[in-house]
Amino acid sequence: MSYIELLLKIKNELDKEEDFKESIERINILLRENLGISIKLEVLENPICPKEDISDRNFYTVIQTIYSSFIFNAINKNKALDKEDIAFIKILALFIKEQIEKNERKTLRDFTFSLLSKRNINELFEEILKELEKIVPYTSASIGILEKDTLQYLCFRGFEKYSADKFMKSFKMERKKFHTLDTVLKTKNPLLIENTEDYPFWLHIPETSWIKSFLMIPIIYKDEITGIISFDSDKAYTFSKEDIEKVNSIIPILALSFENVKLYESLKKELEEKIIIGKKLQSSLYQVIKVASDLVETKDPYTAGHQKEVARISIIIGREMGLSQERLRFIAICALLHDLGKIAIPSEILNKPSILNPLERALVNTHPEIGYNILKKIDILGEVAPVVYQHHERWDGSGYPLNLKNNEILLEARIIAVADVAEAMTSHRPYRPALPFEFVLKELSEKKGILYDPLVVDAFLEAYRKGKIKPKRL
Repeated sequence: MSYIELLLKIKNELDKEEDFKESIERINILLRENLGISIKLEVLENPICPKEDISDRNFYTVIQTIYSSFIFNAINKNKALDKEDIAFIKILALFIKEQIEKNERKTLRDFTFSLLSKRNINELFEEILKELEKIVPYTSASIGILEKDTLQYLCFRGFEKYSADKFMKSFKMERKKFHTLDTVLKTKNPLLIENTEDYPFWLHIPETSWIKSFLMIPIIYKDEITGIISFDSDKAYTFSKEDIEKVNSIIPILALSFENVKLYESLKKELEEKIIIGKKLQSSLYQVIKVASDLVETKDPYTAGHQKEVARISIIIGREMGLSQERLRFIAICALLHDLGKIAIPSEILNKPSILNPLERALVNTHPEIGYNILKKIDILGEVAPVVYQHHERWDGSGYPLNLKNNEILLEARIIAVADVAEAMTSHRPYRPALPFEFVLKELSEKKGILYDPLVVDAFLEAYRKGKIKPKRL
């Protein structure tokens, strides 16, 4: 079994989301049978251990995730580790790191799905406060929304312990009276008060005199504060900077959920006729596509905007070829999702500042198949999947992963292939600067009818001649 086949088997094993320890045991069997290598994973207790150490038959590294650190050991008792073994083990360590982080985020994922399913603001806020107690233990907590310079609390929890729940129902925090609120609104940053007795600007109210430590965190959406979460404790020094980091990591989810609920409540009033519902569903589909496209660019920041630019160029080519508006829309969707499979490739490989070794390149080359396998399971995007699968095929059959040639390749994939090459060549990459536009013209002209569909290349060159494709925009 080749290294790449072994990695794909291991990736599939980890993706089963079964018991992680059992998965590691099965992976160990695969490694011993094929490479004679055994791996061991232990919780790191000594923080001053070296990050990486490679000896004749032993590879040692530290896997650091969001919440914990592990020692990863790979040993071959039968022979010395060669360069290919080490390259393989490093990728394996990245896969295991991603799986550990995935397991650590499971609770957060479940929390996210729960929030995004809410269709009522009060239900949403109650769920948020309930789940946040598991992350940041508090005596009481509240969520409010801003109305001009006043914080109107919509949901609160725990105040009944001090008979302050009736007070909270009518309480409004005005910016001009409360230094805490004014500070958060000015800085857009969390405010931590470890001991209210030592805080000179703390406003003492009889109903909340029991509060000894306080934490206020803004909910920010598109750089605007849309709401605020407040945590209270009847003990001083309860909250810490670590609590802020934990909550801040899910603030984008809270903000998006809040906006989602507001949108849903707005749509309930608006969507009375089927035609309007259809338009909104179509808009939602494009939002899903945009999120998926943005997700890839977050994973691979060096290609930020790449999929959108490929979509733009593909539409220009398709229009030059006389394709219908409906088909152009389809091409745009395919182009926006053509690199979706890269979400399964470790960021360290996608952003490597030097040329990839053969094993790393082979792994990156699996992204069309990964994207296809993701999309084919989604009914409304099923037709997109084959185009994504074929966007690296070449006219003469030298592409991948299916070695298709000529008209065996879908027209949409042939168009995206040309747009992809043009955009990639003129964009910065970690291992090289952007190339001049003349390189694109040379590449397409010389490889027309060899690597690229001649009709597609002619359409690209004609669009360039007419000024529809401009070098400075690529």
